[in-house]
Amino acid sequence: MGNFLSKHIYPSIIYLYLKTLRIKLLNEFPEKGIFIFWHSDMLAGWLTFKNKIFTALISKSKDGEILTNILQKLNYKIVRGSSSKDGKLALEEIFNDSKLKSVVLTPDGPRGPERVIKNGALILSNKLNIPVIPVKINFSNYIELKKSWDKFKIPYPFSKCEIKFGNAYYYTEYLEINELNNLKNKISLEL
Repeated sequence: MGNFLSKHIYPSIIYLYLKTLRIKLLNEFPEKGIFIFWHSDMLAGWLTFKNKIFTALISKSKDGEILTNILQKLNYKIVRGSSSKDGKLALEEIFNDSKLKSVVLTPDGPRGPERVIKNGALILSNKLNIPVIPVKINFSNYIELKKSWDKFKIPYPFSKCEIKFGNAYYYTEYLEINELNNLKNKISLEL
């Protein structure tokens, strides 16, 4: 029963709910990139890129299974893996995809720490020679789950979700730890 719920029922309900959200782009949609947004803002984040056939990097957790089923309805190509499980294999799968358009991921997921960028997006930028593009998301009305690790935000149905694309950051060479942290902090300011 649990597998049926996570594969069919939950994704269908969440998909219908997502269709009520009103996405408003505040600037021009970039042509190509490694698009990143915080885990807490993912409901509008994933919806922003629906029907573009972008690749989504999703964890192998139970929640990741539900998200996978939702994103398939939004026409994403799914690659499963994260910093905690099979991340290197997932990155290799993306590197070897000759039809890759863009990649979408939450840089602080799947388990945090909250609002701290991990290295996956930068590694992808380096190997694929496409920029990391931060995506800032603001909800007009939402509930915040204060006890969740990421302070997850659930916008009310029919809420307006404002999306602003940040600057393009190419990660062309590996940096020393201090420089790397400075770059991540700079990107974080645009999320």
